[in-house]
Amino acid sequence: MANSVMRPDASLTEVLAERARGASDGRLVLDVVGGLLLALVFIFWRPKAWPLPVAVGLVFLSFGVWGITDREIAERLTSSVDRMVPVLRAGRAAAVVVGALALFVALFTVLSVALGTWVS
Repeated sequence: MANSVMRPDASLTEVLAERARGASDGRLVLDVVGGLLLALVFIFWRPKAWPLPVAVGLVFLSFGVWGITDREIAERLTSSVDRMVPVLRAGRAAAVVVGALALFVALFTVLSVALGTWVS
């Protein structure tokens, strides 16, 4: 897919949407499968600070799911009326919510590990 030129003042959501739209189908599937495997491995293994790799895996999974559903919505809108479009839009919105929550978990886990336990 062709790379389009982003505006210099583009927001993070615009940049991520453009990256997902420009990624290949294989790359998006790799993000979904790789993110899911990373999350599952660390959920079952549970080393110290395990929420960080789980959250990172969920961020990748959400990015891939968002990209796949966005592409599917675009393809279905060009064809006839399709009843799956609202379901796909809900899935795309759920991917945004899961990805945002996972990002916050990752950030707070990094802060938790960096700060350690403070005894006052």
